[in-house]
Amino acid sequence: MPDLHHEWLDRYSDGRFAAAGPQTRAWVAAVHAARLGAVRPEPPAGGWRVVRSAGIQENRHVRAPWHNQTGAVTAVTAGLLGGVPAAVTGSDHGVLRAWDLRTGLPLAEQRVDAHDIGSIAVMDDVVVATDWAHLFTWHPGTGETTRERHWGGGHVTTVRDGGKWHLLLGQEGRVRIRGPRGPWRRIGHPGDTVTTTIRVDGRRHVVAGGTTTRLYDLRTGEPRGGPLGGAARALATAHVAGRPVAVVAGHDDTVRSWDLRTGAPRGRPRREPLTTLATAEVGGRAVAIGGAPGRRTRVWDLRTGADLGTLGEAGRAVAAVGHQVVTCSSHGVVQVWDLRALRGVPLPGHPRVGAVALEGDGVFYAWEEGMFLTAENLADGGPSPLEHALPVPGVSAVTTVPGAVVTAWWRDGALRVHDLETGKRRVLAGHTGPVYTLASEGGTVVSGGLDGMVGIWDVATGASRSIVSPCAVDALTVSEGRIFACGADGLTRSWDLRTEEPLGTLPTGVAHAIDVQEQTALVGGADLRLWDLRERTGRRLRGHAGAVTAVGLRGGRAVSGGWDHTLRTWDTRTGEQVAPPVTFPWPVSALAWHPTGLLVAGMSWEVVVLEPSEH
Repeated sequence: MPDLHHEWLDRYSDGRFAAAGPQTRAWVAAVHAARLGAVRPEPPAGGWRVVRSAGIQENRHVRAPWHNQTGAVTAVTAGLLGGVPAAVTGSDHGVLRAWDLRTGLPLAEQRVDAHDIGSIAVMDDVVVATDWAHLFTWHPGTGETTRERHWGGGHVTTVRDGGKWHLLLGQEGRVRIRGPRGPWRRIGHPGDTVTTTIRVDGRRHVVAGGTTTRLYDLRTGEPRGGPLGGAARALATAHVAGRPVAVVAGHDDTVRSWDLRTGAPRGRPRREPLTTLATAEVGGRAVAIGGAPGRRTRVWDLRTGADLGTLGEAGRAVAAVGHQVVTCSSHGVVQVWDLRALRGVPLPGHPRVGAVALEGDGVFYAWEEGMFLTAENLADGGPSPLEHALPVPGVSAVTTVPGAVVTAWWRDGALRVHDLETGKRRVLAGHTGPVYTLASEGGTVVSGGLDGMVGIWDVATGASRSIVSPCAVDALTVSEGRIFACGADGLTRSWDLRTEEPLGTLPTGVAHAIDVQEQTALVGGADLRLWDLRERTGRRLRGHAGAVTAVGLRGGRAVSGGWDHTLRTWDTRTGEQVAPPVTFPWPVSALAWHPTGLLVAGMSWEVVVLEPSEH
């Protein structure tokens, strides 16, 4: 491989170039050569040739990759996920992200039907999260998610006891517990909302806090001893010099420690207005970590009470595993800290081109985190005159109609119409929450998002209609006068675009991407499935190792990309792959066909234009 590629590869392939296989190295070389305008190398195996690449990492609007959340981080946990030390965060846009704490690299991410993740826990290879009204389970290895209703908010904790996992959910002023399956049972007293667990005298116990703080036997639910002080904002437990101890951050801005065997206070109270707590062990010494939004995170020795130093802002949540602590700042930076040296490094985000749309010779694309929209000329690879005329931070989706590009924003749920001739912009308001996805046919745009409304917009006149979906819409497409909307409840619903009459549902599961051509639907989610719309039957296309986040249909060919870093090409009649997969160092996150047969793919910082290698 030419030497000129090495520096770029090391910089922009998450540091994994050294371990990349020969096919991945060849594809990265082809992408970089296309960006530089160099002579195209022979196409690697995979049925595609790189025509050109637009590397948006050079765009001055892109923030550093360690700003790794769309918005504020609202919850975090740390523990063993599938046997790997991992951190998992949740944002106020309902996005769950997981990192491998051994390498600092992203493992997976998933948006769930939530506006504000309240708490997160892990058990084996499953992530459990809550918002104000739901309990979510997420399998990062497959992308599969489930959702169940609960009531009145909730703080979730997981614990393994007797070889079985248990879920604890603090809600409506009561703590409820259940095994992996089966009914919930109540534990604790009215007013309990936050929980943690610890082993006391050989038995697992629950520490529940709210209006008071108490200790309960996990198996029987019976209390052990009396209350441990007043109202609790946050709880953590540890063994200090062999004694089980609870650390309680109270609403009176005081942090107290309690001996859980005797119920007696331990050490001197600390005057700290903390809202989140964690404990860890460093060199055989038990330490506490506490913080709050806008304040530096403090670390102290639980035996002596001595201050050991400070970390970055904890934000709304802090978590610890082993000697590592994860903090989450209010402005979206997640850092992992080594308690032995009190040094931290940001966990890198997984930047992704989250939306690609085509109009004429223009390619329009937006980064997944919604920082900007940019445009380039597909014909010659040069920048579009509109590149500096589209100041639209907060882009979450993009599509095109003749003569205009339409964007949706995270913040206000409004659509913006950008006239490609005049550069003028119009606002179409209607959604009450973030818009996740856009599609178009002719001069009509269809939108869907968190509020569950499917919006139908006449771009020329600004007139709008709406269809109410029973849940958030994660992905949609329009084909031959039909709307197909993938709901967060695992059902894909279809309507007539003109009359709004329902046309039926498909049990697709939670989907990230959909494309429809005639009577065939291609749906990407936890896996990839091809659906016959006449028979309402689907078959799985096997090959991807992980969630599928981008799909496309053209003629008898299907393309798909996902978290396994591959772009795959399929024969829709046989369901077989027609070429070896294209393997990149990054997840493939967006796909769009051009009428000429070119394929535009978004991945990491790149928008890559591909053509079939037989051309």
